[in-house]
Amino acid sequence: MNSLKSRSLKVTGRVLFAILMGIFVLNAVGIVVSISSRLPTPLQSQPWSVGFVSHTTMWAVSLILIMFLSRGKVRSFGFCLGRNYKMAWILIPGAAVGVALTAVLHLFPEGSRASQPEYSFVQTVIFAWVYASVSEELLTRGLIQSFLAPLTEYGFAVFGIRISLPVLTGALFFGLMHAALLTTGMGLLPVMSIVVFAAVLGLIAGYHKEQTGSLIPAMLVHAFGNIGGYCTKLLIS
Repeated sequence: MNSLKSRSLKVTGRVLFAILMGIFVLNAVGIVVSISSRLPTPLQSQPWSVGFVSHTTMWAVSLILIMFLSRGKVRSFGFCLGRNYKMAWILIPGAAVGVALTAVLHLFPEGSRASQPEYSFVQTVIFAWVYASVSEELLTRGLIQSFLAPLTEYGFAVFGIRISLPVLTGALFFGLMHAALLTTGMGLLPVMSIVVFAAVLGLIAGYHKEQTGSLIPAMLVHAFGNIGGYCTKLLIS
């Protein structure tokens, strides 16, 4: 009994520490963005400025923590090409989540509007599809999920697909990250929708990261989620 209790405490402690690291990264992002608000007005007025500053801070702080935790052996945190890629199962589900989310948000045309930058197509590709996908995956799947990898034995199965505790934790953290959209003026229901769909996207990304051992599939899932959403928005706008 004592052994079981001790093991439960270790699992809980590791999960809490992973979440605290994620919160630390997000707080660092908030601090740097606040400091960057003192930049010259011409730089602040660029639509990509806040996103660039926040996501640069996100991947930089996440990478520093990964380097420290892995003692420089970052392969165990997903920095490798991986194995057993099944591209259709990576790209199609990711895009489907983006399509479904955009369709749901279309039901809340007023409440889903927020003070978000208007990107050009090129800026969308660079900052929304690529840069955001890479940065956010470094935090959620690279740092949080990889740190929890020793807990992979804990989990459950859904329709024959096993979801481990590391995958679930990273996905839930990724979803809840988007609750910050409430501060932009977006309505509660749209934000809740984004949180739920982001968590689902996180489950898909995390599953493929765990199966392949690489962050690349997770980044592709994330990117195609954004691409699917963007294309759907063009079609229904």
